[in-house]
Amino acid sequence: MSTISLDYTGNYNRFDSDDMYDQIVSLPNQIKTAYLDSEKNEYAKYYKNIDRILICGMGGSAIAGDLIKTLYEDEIPIRVIKDYKIPGYIDENTLGIVCSYSGNTEETVTCFKKLKKIGAQIAMLTSGGILKHYSKEEGYLMKQLPNGYQPRAAIGYLFFSLLKILEEVAIVTDATVDAKLAIINVNNKLKYINMDVEEESNLAKKIAKKIHKKIPIIYSSNPQLHPLAYRFKCQFNENAKNHAFANTFSEMNHNEIEGWEGMNNDEVIPIFIRDYEEDEIYLKRLKVIQDLFKKNKIEFLEIYTQGKTKLGKTFSTILMMDLITFYLAILNKVNPSKIEYINFLKENI
Repeated sequence: MSTISLDYTGNYNRFDSDDMYDQIVSLPNQIKTAYLDSEKNEYAKYYKNIDRILICGMGGSAIAGDLIKTLYEDEIPIRVIKDYKIPGYIDENTLGIVCSYSGNTEETVTCFKKLKKIGAQIAMLTSGGILKHYSKEEGYLMKQLPNGYQPRAAIGYLFFSLLKILEEVAIVTDATVDAKLAIINVNNKLKYINMDVEEESNLAKKIAKKIHKKIPIIYSSNPQLHPLAYRFKCQFNENAKNHAFANTFSEMNHNEIEGWEGMNNDEVIPIFIRDYEEDEIYLKRLKVIQDLFKKNKIEFLEIYTQGKTKLGKTFSTILMMDLITFYLAILNKVNPSKIEYINFLKENI
């Protein structure tokens, strides 16, 4: 058991020296700034005849693309690229959106140059760097991200700036009402899981305590929720310096389920990301797996999405997940902002 108290302010001052908490809880303001306060880009009118979207990014800058794909792929084909290479079918009717918080991400800059060479239509999300330079010099539709954030903590800026681009080039319809409702959802969630709410009444703190010293294995109850499960996994890695793994129903039923036979539950803990309005085809599979876990005394956790809209459900759940991993960082006695291994890699390639 951890001797670290999540109700003692001094522990946050001790380990969160770079203010990750403030970045996480700024999510409602990020949505407002990136979407409600955003002005239409003057270059948007030049983007025409788009028949597919290619979103290029890595790490925290790419997760917005994963979410956009899940929420809007019924309206237009969307593919997210997390690599140096782009598909061979890209042409002038493709909108390539390059997302790099720093503006210098090697893989993303490489994709930009290839999109430019092919003649694709290009838009950008960045706070600076090489991509900002190209945008100013060559006149691309760009959404400027604020400096000073860890990319993974700028999810509100990234997603809603990306959504705004799609609106401005007439790919998706106006989402103002949904964005406002998402802000309400996130603020309501924050009331119950913020740092000042004691552990006894704080679900995020309670879940962090249950996960402490274990490896989370996260399952989305359906593929639509998988970007949330994957982001949760990444937040465990970067914020809490904790291994975690993610999969989805029903794919896990055809392989990973067998990995639980003889599993030592002292080392791992399954977490199910669920929706109260779950489709019956997934719900029946989920029930069987949970019954199997109960039979074999495998403890599991559940996190439900909550809200009236898809955007509200998505971002209130992101807030919950981000704060769970933040609290786990404190329990692990690590600075949730530092990414020393990532920085070592960048410096040595």
